[in-house]
Amino acid sequence: LLLPVPALPAVKPRLEDGSCPRQQNWTEGQDGTLQCRAKGNPEPRVECTKDGQPFPAETPRPISRDHNGTYHCRATNELGTDERSIIVWVHCEWGGSG
Repeated sequence: LLLPVPALPAVKPRLEDGSCPRQQNWTEGQDGTLQCRAKGNPEPRVECTKDGQPFPAETPRPISRDHNGTYHCRATNELGTDERSIIVWVHCEWGGSG
């Protein structure tokens, strides 16, 4: 016996603090990931940029002080769009002897 599975309701994209924090802290010399996931149905596509250049979210990368700044993320599905600015602070590791 197969029963029909009710379809999930369609929901426009939402970028929320829990899955896309407005402020993120990274450390120079370590791997960092721009955390930004959207909620919605169908699943939204998330695109982020820094200084007008694409910067994929959820992709770990080695961090330098050049990553410090404001990122803009947009989540889109057929029901709409949500946008958010994210400030990333890069903490520099000062080394040296003496």
